[in-house]
Amino acid sequence: MKVLYIVGVGRSGSTLLERVLGAVPGSVNAGEVNAIFSRVSTQDQRCGCGEPFSTCSFWAAVGDRAFGGWGDVTARMAHLQPRLVRQRFVPQLATGRFGATYARELDDYLDVHRRLYDAIAEVAGAEVVVDASKSTAQLFALRRIEGLDLRVVNLVRDARGVAHSWSKAGIRKPQSQQGEDMGTYAPHRLAVLWAGLQLECSVLGAAAEHHARVRYEDLVASPRPTVRRLLEEVGLPPAADALDHVDEHSVHLTPSHGVAGSRTRFTDGDIELRVDDAWRSTLPVGARRVVTAVTLPQLVGYGYVGRRTRDAAVGVA
Repeated sequence: MKVLYIVGVGRSGSTLLERVLGAVPGSVNAGEVNAIFSRVSTQDQRCGCGEPFSTCSFWAAVGDRAFGGWGDVTARMAHLQPRLVRQRFVPQLATGRFGATYARELDDYLDVHRRLYDAIAEVAGAEVVVDASKSTAQLFALRRIEGLDLRVVNLVRDARGVAHSWSKAGIRKPQSQQGEDMGTYAPHRLAVLWAGLQLECSVLGAAAEHHARVRYEDLVASPRPTVRRLLEEVGLPPAADALDHVDEHSVHLTPSHGVAGSRTRFTDGDIELRVDDAWRSTLPVGARRVVTAVTLPQLVGYGYVGRRTRDAAVGVA
């Protein structure tokens, strides 16, 4: 059972990358698996196929195969998830130092996810499940599932572009049936979050047998070579025709059953790719300086500031 897990900060292009990877033969993109119990099922959000989660035939089959239905397990996991898998619990999840009650509940939580991944793969007839959950806390937890073959992709976007995206208000959640807006972060708060999560991603990458780092900007500018390199680095080299849906400057995507994520979830057909760098002209100068100062060491290391080294240009971890 192979899980290709995308980790990083939101608004970095993870939905696009997840769908591109899920279209590789033998793979299936599930969306943000950690959102299934916290909001997708409880709010009956729309699946990537357009159907509400409760009436989607794919997810109904997954729930039946894994748990005999979603009702009981959703209520239990919606209660456990905020108690177990949060950013402040990363030290415990990384070291394994936690009490008996936490350990018992975590075992239940992880067993549910093991069964969920198995069911997704079986229903889809896939060997690789692509999970764009992004959460480092979730990934630290998943590493404790015995026998789960985790392949890790750290997706990075320039912190100033991420800060600009998270500062926009009034953006509707495309999968919500209640017309909810997406959350926002002030640039200085986002900068601290971005820097901290990238440090955790580095730790996770160093501990993973198969790991790749990909820059959003490279994915959009050169999708085919970037995706090919990514798959090779995580030990899943693509066959000759496996990337026929990825062109030099576009991708062809068909509807899938991925959940949560950005509005890219519901965009199908031939999609022209171009870098979203609106932050260069619209992010206020003060905010840009703060974000740059807080994240400068990583911006330099990833090739966003200063002379771009060859390793930074191709995303070597």
